Amino acid sequence: MKKYILLKNRYLILVCLFLAFSCEDDIREVALFDKGETIAEASESDIEFGESVRFTSTSTKALTTNWTFQGGSPATSINPEVSVTYATPGTFEAQLIVKYIDNTIDTRTFTITVRGIAHPLPFGGTPVEIEGIIEAENFDLGGQGVGYHDTEEENLAVINGSSIYRDDKGVDVEVGETVTNIGYTNEGEWVNYTVNVSETGDYDFEFTVASGSDTGGHSIKLQLVDRNTGAVSDLGETGDFSNTGGWSAYTGITVPEVGLSEGLNTLRVYFTGGGTNLDKIHATLRGTTPPIVGLGIYTEREITETNPAVIPPVNNANFIVSEVGNAAHGSHALYYQFDPANSSSPQTWGAMATLFPKENVDASSYSYYHISLKTTSTSNIRIRIKANDTNYWVTLNSGTTDETYGMARDGQWHDVKIPLADFNAPDLSSISEILVLRSDDADFGNTSPEDTERDYDWYADDIYLSAE
Repeated sequence: MKKYILLKNRYLILVCLFLAFSCEDDIREVALFDKGETIAEASESDIEFGESVRFTSTSTKALTTNWTFQGGSPATSINPEVSVTYATPGTFEAQLIVKYIDNTIDTRTFTITVRGIAHPLPFGGTPVEIEGIIEAENFDLGGQGVGYHDTEEENLAVINGSSIYRDDKGVDVEVGETVTNIGYTNEGEWVNYTVNVSETGDYDFEFTVASGSDTGGHSIKLQLVDRNTGAVSDLGETGDFSNTGGWSAYTGITVPEVGLSEGLNTLRVYFTGGGTNLDKIHATLRGTTPPIVGLGIYTEREITETNPAVIPPVNNANFIVSEVGNAAHGSHALYYQFDPANSSSPQTWGAMATLFPKENVDASSYSYYHISLKTTSTSNIRIRIKANDTNYWVTLNSGTTDETYGMARDGQWHDVKIPLADFNAPDLSSISEILVLRSDDADFGNTSPEDTERDYDWYADDIYLSAE
């Protein structure tokens, strides 16, 4: 029995040795896996809006390819090659995520700059402040297709005898004695204005327009131009309007509740047809300005009390005084034209015209005299009142007192604020002459009705008294 067991063990050892040596031929070499490589490119990195970029991935051994395109269309893709269109200006990222067969992940990121349209330049270099007044003739610089679109190359107003206001061709700017305006309008014409909106909110836009056409004037649209893409959206329009009584007879039409965002905006005025003269546009923020606490004499502002003046003022010497549409606020202003030869009272001692209130004014409770003025005259002028039958005045002088009261001789409207104490009147309880516009004795000297070279042309508007 022992011999049998021993023999069995010897056989078992021999079998194991055989098996061990027979497995030697099955040994194989194991090769390590080569990692894939991420290879990708963008055809462009700086384009204009509306253009496309072709993105390509030639990554090796990729299991999946996933693109994301910020600001682009399409926004995502799983294709190795894809064309992406960018409709909006800005700076955007495009990202590729590659997953390999060994479950590793790699990424590539591209920065794409999408350029918008060139911004128009405001006339005079400074955007118009809103709230404020947009003078129609001061449209943006840049020429045809940028600052304006006009259907003919010529300025028809100049061809028909008007003076030249600016060098741009095309837009028909008409320079009159009292108003500078856009006229000779046609359907499809437009002008742009760069404005700076002080506060986000709803604004009322009052268009000062005139028409001497038998059929009246055509509607004017107010539009907003996207400053990056040039896309145009309508904000409101005046509607067609009747003959106003002549091409220089201006009236106000309000487009209410126009929503604007704070900051720089490009507004477009679009003419739907002819028969329309446009002088200016006055924008005011709705619902935020309470009535002025004061006494209105000649003003179209909301104010707590009024004592309307007698219109027109009385010419005392060398003025032709008329009510015109070229206003600082609202649609009416006073124009004092110095014309000794043709006035109803040619004099040698000076120039003067008097504005009377309908009733004597008690200014005892007020501290300030307000008046809006516009001129290019450099001559001294008195702002005079008559209180209790005595004359008192403040002299505006371009070299001394102008800036003190907020005046400048630049042909633009300025809101002048004069402390009533500066008139040196001891008693303000009974003012019978609320504005005497008069040349200064030291400045005027002697003249004759034929002396038309002197410059005393003034515009006046918005006369009221206030406590603050």
